[in-house]
Amino acid sequence: MNIEKVIDWFKAAKPNPNSKDVLVQFGCHFEEIKEMCNAMNLYCDDVALQELRFKSACAPYLKSVESMDEKQAVEILDSLCDQIITAIGVGYMMGFDMVGALDEINKSNWSKFENGKPVFDENGKIKKGAEYFKPKLSKFTK
Repeated sequence: MNIEKVIDWFKAAKPNPNSKDVLVQFGCHFEEIKEMCNAMNLYCDDVALQELRFKSACAPYLKSVESMDEKQAVEILDSLCDQIITAIGVGYMMGFDMVGALDEINKSNWSKFENGKPVFDENGKIKKGAEYFKPKLSKFTK
C-alpha cells in the first residue's frame, strides 16, 4: 500500500476540492481522532469537532481556510505529515500490520462508490454506497 493509492481515491471523489471540502475533511479527521480516544476510554469533547464538520459553511471557518498564508499552510502540512508518521509509529509499536490494514481500508473506501462515482451526504461527506463493505482489520492486529 502506498500513499498514492489513497490520494487517487480522494482525486476520484473530489477532483477539484474547494474550501468547504477542506473543512469537511478536517471534520472527518477529527472524527477519527475521537474514535481513537473512545477506543482508549479517553474523554474527547466533540462539540467543536462536530460544529466544524456539520456547519462547514460557517463563514469564520471558510474565511480561515481561504485567507491562509504560506506560514500557516506550512505549519498545517508539517502537522499532517507528523500525524501520519506518529500514527504509523503507534501502529508499529502495537505490532499492527499497517501496510495490510491501510490496503484493506483503501479497498473499503472504494466500495463506498456507486458505479465508480462517489455519493455524498448533505454535509459533503462521502457516504457508504450499496457495494460498501466494512474493512476486516482483526487479521492486521497482533
